[in-house]
Amino acid sequence: MKKLMFVLAAVALGVMMGCGGSSTEAPVVVEEVVEVAPAVEEVVVVRNDVIFTCGCGPDCDCGAASLTAGTCDCGSELVAGHLVKVEGNEALVCACEEGCTCEIDAEDETKCGCGKDVKRVSLEGKGLYYCNCGGSCTCNHVSAEPGKCGCGMDLVTS
Repeated sequence: MKKLMFVLAAVALGVMMGCGGSSTEAPVVVEEVVEVAPAVEEVVVVRNDVIFTCGCGPDCDCGAASLTAGTCDCGSELVAGHLVKVEGNEALVCACEEGCTCEIDAEDETKCGCGKDVKRVSLEGKGLYYCNCGGSCTCNHVSAEPGKCGCGMDLVTS
């Protein structure tokens, strides 16, 4: 009797689980739909106005200018800034924080819009290419390679 009850329980369990006999129904397939967020396109802004100059102070006359960080001849670290104007072959540089886009202060041409001093650095003999649209250019483009600046003029070197 116990065996019979065990067999009946096993058959009943098999029927409930879908194992009891042949079924003409197709198995149910469940697909999980996963939504994928569209990729965010990263925009890289190329700045052509970043220039590194010697950071040894106002009495320094080493005149170092480069497109990469490093150390100048006097041993001081080169400090990042951005070109705000070119007069002849002289760069006027603002040593603002990274990402700054200020211009020369309209009230005081020795200051940037952020209040920092404008530093004058000669580009002569540095091997850099820069835009010089005339007596006073504000295209603010400096490069290691020849090319064109924002106004369409050829970059020059001295």
